[in-house]
Amino acid sequence: MRRFMSIAAPMLLAAAVIAAEMPNPIIPDAGCTAPPRRTVGRVFQKLKAGGDVGIAYFGGSITAANGWRVKTFKWFKETFPKANAREINAAIGGTGSDLGAFRCGAEVIAQRPDLVFIEFNINDGSPTNDFRKATMEGIVRQLWSSPTKPEIVFVYTTSRDLNRNRGSHPAVAKHYNIPDIDLQPPLVAALSRPDLPKPTEKQLGDKKLDWRACGQVFMSDSVHPNDFGHTIYTDTIVAYLKTQMDAKPLPAPTLPPPLVSDEFANGRLVPPGGAKLSGDWEVLPPDEKNGLLKRYAGGTINARKAGDSLEFEFEGTAIGLFENVQKDGGKFEWTIDDGKDEPADKNYGGPKGCKHGKVDTAPGPYFPRNHYAVFSCGLAPGKHTLKIKVLEEHDKTSTGNRLLIGYFMVAGGK
Repeated sequence: MRRFMSIAAPMLLAAAVIAAEMPNPIIPDAGCTAPPRRTVGRVFQKLKAGGDVGIAYFGGSITAANGWRVKTFKWFKETFPKANAREINAAIGGTGSDLGAFRCGAEVIAQRPDLVFIEFNINDGSPTNDFRKATMEGIVRQLWSSPTKPEIVFVYTTSRDLNRNRGSHPAVAKHYNIPDIDLQPPLVAALSRPDLPKPTEKQLGDKKLDWRACGQVFMSDSVHPNDFGHTIYTDTIVAYLKTQMDAKPLPAPTLPPPLVSDEFANGRLVPPGGAKLSGDWEVLPPDEKNGLLKRYAGGTINARKAGDSLEFEFEGTAIGLFENVQKDGGKFEWTIDDGKDEPADKNYGGPKGCKHGKVDTAPGPYFPRNHYAVFSCGLAPGKHTLKIKVLEEHDKTSTGNRLLIGYFMVAGGK
């Protein structure tokens, strides 16, 4: 008991300091300004009528987990048993809105959503910059240009310090009048609950946990909620949804002028078959049974040794790769056109104007997974040539030089 009290005291003190800085109320959509944020009345109108309703969850590992996504969808199913509620799980761990802007069409819009929860706040990170605003608004503009024109809700998760910055996303939410749910204040409020679980001796001795952080009780590591944290997230989101059940359905949304740019409003995934390959590449067909390959509906290409290279011509202003982290992954260098970078724009951030660089596809002892690299944005409109060459060097934890490419990511242009 003494050991816990010595830790709990700074936890509560920190919570008091943070609570003083938190917006009020805790119920979502805090801080709304005129014009009012959109409702999700159209969604509940279809649910009440027993219609077919696609509910998409678009985010990173916190959304991919068996947590708030599963729990909130269960609420939809139980509350509206006569409706055909369809879950659209479009979450990939370790990814942000920069990849999301390219896969939105194939993995979300193609599933005909009526409601889309977007959770990329943790992986998009901070500080606030125009690149993150542009990729987020690219997703919004794609969704609202699609046939179903779904309602959108931004979801902001947090870390165990309970002081996560809210940077680029709220600016986009405000510009498009999109409701946003901040899940940080409810965790701060929960620190005063009398039934707050106390850390076990095993937890206190776990080097992955930091009980000096006031929100560790809600987390299984630094950012991923445990079941307790996911339950509070769920309760907060459901509390918001209940306020929307009788909301008047609004007309389908229309798009205002961009906040930053419409460069990512047509982000797309391009199968790698159009690349000109040199060296020892293998061309693999689509594989629905392989968990790491099934996302690549057009098949993949896989470099097998140093020196393998390719050229890919594209028309657009942004380019990247959707690829895999592999235990035998290598490093590669890439160039666009003449390979000479444009002057950096610190305010915009991201890879604007970049035309050359290196990428490591196995940076450290990480597990195999889908990953990506956005090389450049803000290029001059028109046709460009991307060149890639696999290098001799590779991370000391890697066993080879492979580079598996599932898609080229292209935005801007036609």
